[in-house]
Amino acid sequence: MLASRRNARRRAPESLGERLKTLMPRIQSGFSTLLSVSAMLALAAVVYLGVEALRKLPVERIVVTGKLEHLRQDALRDAMSDELDQGLLFLSLADLQVTLEALPWVYSAELRRRFPDTLEVSVVEQLPIARWGDEAFLNHEARIIEVTDRERWRSLPEIRGPMGSEARLMNHYQRLLERLRPLALTPISLSEDDYGQLVVGLDNGVQLQLGDHDFSLRLQRFLQLWSSDLQEADRVVQRVDMRYDGGAAVAFDQTPRLAGLTENTQGR
Repeated sequence: MLASRRNARRRAPESLGERLKTLMPRIQSGFSTLLSVSAMLALAAVVYLGVEALRKLPVERIVVTGKLEHLRQDALRDAMSDELDQGLLFLSLADLQVTLEALPWVYSAELRRRFPDTLEVSVVEQLPIARWGDEAFLNHEARIIEVTDRERWRSLPEIRGPMGSEARLMNHYQRLLERLRPLALTPISLSEDDYGQLVVGLDNGVQLQLGDHDFSLRLQRFLQLWSSDLQEADRVVQRVDMRYDGGAAVAFDQTPRLAGLTENTQGR
């Protein structure tokens, strides 16, 4: 009987306070979890609303920098207009760069976002430095470029050669320009035929034939020949052929002297 009473006391129900004390850690843990989830949802909502607000930010201003001589700013804006609807944040600057650099006269383009509403565009124009054949033009990297108002550039030096030889011939031309400058000579044309024969036209009317090999060596020999013998020659030099291993063939223009003789004969 005594044992039964003891067991009954042991199985007596817990008080409300004791139950709350037991459940409180669980309640606090659940409440903390609920707060964390609510905070995360609130943060996600704020981020979403922020992104949506940024997505709707239009490009209100386009600022174009760089020295523009042939490009029009409105042409640049027109080229980008189809992509500006994406808004400032989601614009693909890489795609816009490709679009702009495909335009005539554009050598390079860089773009930057300036929040809240500005797109900065920095452009470097490319300029032709030589004519390539009858219609095309070359820039300083020997790339064929498109130009407008071709007549304006007719005074540029002319380079002609097989397709694919642009870079090599441009390199030859640059070397000619540099080496001939001390002699007050300027190359105005450089051509290479199908057999690789190089012919240079100089601004004083002389035609210089350099052949198909030993470019540097033959050019150096011409510089020496011109300095020592031809620069002060009493006859007008018409053509200098440097394709000879041991020397050069020089053709002189006899027309002025013959004309003078004819006039003197008529006067007698």
